[in-house]
Amino acid sequence: MAFMHRFLCWNLKTASMVCFIFVSITSFFALVMRLVDLLAIGTEFEISQGFHTPWRSHQWRAFLASDIVLTFDHVVICFFSIFMLMQVTYRHFVMYMYWLRWYIILFIIYIFIEFCFSVFEYSYYGMNTFRLAYVVWTWLYWLGRTLCNILFAVILIARKQEILEETDRELRFAGEKKRHGLGYR
Repeated sequence: MAFMHRFLCWNLKTASMVCFIFVSITSFFALVMRLVDLLAIGTEFEISQGFHTPWRSHQWRAFLASDIVLTFDHVVICFFSIFMLMQVTYRHFVMYMYWLRWYIILFIIYIFIEFCFSVFEYSYYGMNTFRLAYVVWTWLYWLGRTLCNILFAVILIARKQEILEETDRELRFAGEKKRHGLGYR
């Protein structure tokens, strides 16, 4: 039995659609902030109310690697979220069960990678994190997104359980057994 059937006033299908919309919008905005940060490292451009590039120049390789990996992650999760939104909106759940499973796995990996790189960056800033407005904004944005992403991961897992239960019920009433092509392990 699924551990949740509703989230706030929505059923789990609607809540998962909200999840995909939220993730695609916030990951796109996080991508824009990463690209601005990449631009600040690569040129003489400086972020207003942010740390000046020479301040972290002795760690430029680590910050560049962080920006590249997180840029790739944001692009992948943004496009995959839009793809899943289209699947949930226009198709029956049997048609996207496989993709939902892979989305949940990728989404949890995405949250973990973003958490690890953010802990690295903000621990590098240390006590200076709260001196400048741009760094405070990115820290609060990351913290809020991480909490919402964890909540949405729980909602998506509950939706997958709900789909599996409904598939089992439909197959049981049809007199058939579980089929391996329907996302079962």
